[in-house]
Amino acid sequence: MPFATTRDNVRLHYEEVGRGTPLVFVHEFAGDWRAWEPQMRYFARRYRCVTFSFRGYNPSDVPPTPDAYGYEHFRDDVIAVMDHLKIDKAHVCGLSMGGYATLNVGMTYPQRALSLTMAGTGSGSERGVLEEFRRNSEATAQEYDRVGSEGVAKTYGMGPRAFPSR
Repeated sequence: MPFATTRDNVRLHYEEVGRGTPLVFVHEFAGDWRAWEPQMRYFARRYRCVTFSFRGYNPSDVPPTPDAYGYEHFRDDVIAVMDHLKIDKAHVCGLSMGGYATLNVGMTYPQRALSLTMAGTGSGSERGVLEEFRRNSEATAQEYDRVGSEGVAKTYGMGPRAFPSR
């Protein structure tokens, strides 16, 4: 199983298929590297496709302390995978949390991006609902502690994040 190592020594599992211009897929909170399988299969016909699991998502390392997480770490996880694979520039495509990491790659490392594609980016960034977002995030974290990933997976996709107001 291939791994890239970050500057703070976290091992990140990645997958790579295809040849050509690099295209890096960055997963959402409720996914991991497997979420991009259909896109990897399709785009590998023309691109060098890469995806990975962020820190905290098996089979990548799961650091035990909260200071090992945050948007800066997730942004730099993208760059660590690119560095490991000797990719100077890539198209970077992210969904939700991965979209936010992609946005931060573009703002901090613009020279590393050929293009940025972001979908569902900015969850929790609306100031009018920030406290509600924090409460919901804390409740989700407690749910993970209580029933584990398998339990959360049974209901997470049916929550308000999956069906925004119409």
